[in-house]
Amino acid sequence: MNDVLGVRCRSNDAERMPIERSLLSSREILEGARVASARALDEELNFAVWGAAHGAFVVPNGLKSLASLVEERKKKVVVIGEDDEPIALLLRDAISDEPGYQAVVVADGALVLETVRQVHADLLILDIMMPGLNGLEVYDRVREDTTVRDMPVLFVSANVPRFDREFKARNITAVLTKPFDLNDLLQRVRSLCPA
Repeated sequence: MNDVLGVRCRSNDAERMPIERSLLSSREILEGARVASARALDEELNFAVWGAAHGAFVVPNGLKSLASLVEERKKKVVVIGEDDEPIALLLRDAISDEPGYQAVVVADGALVLETVRQVHADLLILDIMMPGLNGLEVYDRVREDTTVRDMPVLFVSANVPRFDREFKARNITAVLTKPFDLNDLLQRVRSLCPA
């Protein structure tokens, strides 16, 4: 955390603990999802590769091809920059329940960009009002970074009218106003980042 934020934290700093817990749980969720799906698919891939090398391309469970096995292995990763824990957990769970998606929550705006880079995110969902950096500052940094600048970004905020001018100046059109219908959010996720 010191390297990302550029500040020193005391070991008993109360604000440090939720951020570290958020990052740790996000990392565990992401790695757990990738490892669990990778193990089952690795066995099927090994069998499929063996069959192809021996002139037979029969795979268990009627799987289509080696290419489809490789494609199924990777879920779309959605990073959620949201500091309101109940909303963050609701978004994470709803998106992760969708086939082909895995969501990770980061509660501090200053840590969002680094998380996006580390997990190779496919979509970023941002609240505007967050500690560290606000959502618009995170958006500006994402667009300046050549490794993630083309990643789609969806804003969710209760203050959309207040930031309408900033959205227009940045050509931001993917915005949902809180409170929103969860089905609308999931539809926007699927359209911005098809699985």
